[in-house]
Amino acid sequence: MEFDIAKTLQNVSGQVMSEMGEVGNTFAGELGKAFADKEQSLTELSTAYLQGELNEDELKQELEREQKVIEAQLITLEIAAKAAIQKAVNGVMNGLTATLKSAL
Repeated sequence: MEFDIAKTLQNVSGQVMSEMGEVGNTFAGELGKAFADKEQSLTELSTAYLQGELNEDELKQELEREQKVIEAQLITLEIAAKAAIQKAVNGVMNGLTATLKSAL
């Protein structure tokens, strides 16, 4: 059986993003990039498993390691989102303060 990791990742991540709705659309590009960055190592793991070089426990352990790496890559999204929220809130509060001062 032929296995195409790129197509599999694209299909699975697309399905997950679809299920997440608008929230998924927000970071779909970054998630896709993170998986693209790991495509070679995921391909190697998949091939090793399919050829019997890794058993299921070893595969699971390696995939958990890869998952942690991908999650670490995506933490930058959380930081960027927090910074954007802070900037937006600060802008609103500064605008409110300026409006109140000018109303005096």
